[in-house]
Amino acid sequence: MTTAEQKNYARRLECEEDGLYFARYFFKQRTGGKMIVAPHHKVIQQTLDRVIDGEINRLIINIPPGYTKTELATINMMGRGLALNKRARFMHLSYSHNLALLNSSTARTMIKSKAYQAMWPMELRDDADSKAMWWNEYGGGVYASSAAGQVTGFRAGHMEPGWQGALLIDDPVKPDDAYSETVRGGVNNRFNETIKSRLAIETTPMIVIMQRIHYHDLSGYLLRGGSGEMWHHLNLPVIIDNSLSYSEQYPENTHAIPIDHGLSDGWLWPFKHNESHRVSLFSHRRTAEAQYMQKPRRFNAEGALWTEAMITASHALNIQHEKVRTVVAIDPQATNSEESDESGIVVASAYGAGDKKQFTVDADYSGKYSPAGWAKKAMFAYEEHDADAIVIETNQGGDMAEETLRNAGFKGRVIRVHASKGKYARAEPISALYEQGRVANRGNLYVLENQLMEYVPTTAKKSPDRLDAMVYALTELGGAQPMGMMIPKRLQVRK
Repeated sequence: MTTAEQKNYARRLECEEDGLYFARYFFKQRTGGKMIVAPHHKVIQQTLDRVIDGEINRLIINIPPGYTKTELATINMMGRGLALNKRARFMHLSYSHNLALLNSSTARTMIKSKAYQAMWPMELRDDADSKAMWWNEYGGGVYASSAAGQVTGFRAGHMEPGWQGALLIDDPVKPDDAYSETVRGGVNNRFNETIKSRLAIETTPMIVIMQRIHYHDLSGYLLRGGSGEMWHHLNLPVIIDNSLSYSEQYPENTHAIPIDHGLSDGWLWPFKHNESHRVSLFSHRRTAEAQYMQKPRRFNAEGALWTEAMITASHALNIQHEKVRTVVAIDPQATNSEESDESGIVVASAYGAGDKKQFTVDADYSGKYSPAGWAKKAMFAYEEHDADAIVIETNQGGDMAEETLRNAGFKGRVIRVHASKGKYARAEPISALYEQGRVANRGNLYVLENQLMEYVPTTAKKSPDRLDAMVYALTELGGAQPMGMMIPKRLQVRK
């Protein structure tokens, strides 16, 4: 055996024994760069090894986005899984058919590479070598599809003892669909009705890897007994806090077998997120609690002005009338610092007239901007949506708000409003419009909708900026009587 052959043999043994070594080696082969390994990567790989060893056959991994979950638990699981058993069969599902194909294609490219073939030679069959489905000469391979797509005609694993592959579900629902009961319920029901039956035998492993996005997402559904099975649960929030036990934090997870990750308190991956990112990361609490802390709260809290059902209905509303007008509304931030609020910038339109008038919330351009920044963003929205006016709240900045717009070059109509009553009085009539089915939400309003559904006037210290901007816009369009809630500057009595 030559020196090169000896090195290759040693590398092969290392890859088979150490999943993280496999990941690092082929990451460098594929990208040319080094994989940055953190403690959570080791925990994930150790857990996946327990699956391969037959110790775990139902596994849920919850982890923030961008933490290498797909690399380890999907792409390398397929690549290394076939190295350990050339007959291993995988079914891979994701929310997007194209994303599933991309992961499948990445694994296939790895297997066809010279480096992989030098260690585990196997030919892919010419009659089954596509991104969606590919097989090797030993009967092992991958079938990839969306969680809502065609999954019949294929089964993960074999009716044989030992490691035979797995069913891999990676992000079955995208965040933008988090509040669609139809989409979520469809995936959850499909799991029991179709997906679960795609196992060669009941002991074939199933692995669900995802960021939490909703209390009723697939992870929540399974951990609370949706499939009737017990699931090992590796829960990795962006900030580790070992002060509370799993059962104290998740009493509702009746069908979970918690995995002790052994990680120290603090940030999960300081290279990715650390204390300097806290303000921005947690600026939208509901998103942070779900996607990053892996603990989504239930919507429809008592006293909430907007419910999940109202938001879902707003996406389904079909506007019947012709557009009357469009406005851009701004709730400008009082200061410009890391700790300051956002500037709310929301576009809305009115359709029809009278009691049959309908409305749309068309876009949300809110964010942390300098005064010149929010002015330019509002002007862009004005032009982009062919608006007839910019509505601006003047409580904080007085005349300076309009002056900022003018200095930025805005020559159109400015409507100044002053919030004269409390946040509930301003928001309640607009909530009523949603309840009546007269407002349609269009496009990606994910963060705004977060704010709407988490807003409980009796407990909120303040009303969120995006919500306020939307309320100003819809009120100006005739969605509520302005007197007593927000009095246009032009109508105020000067003293």
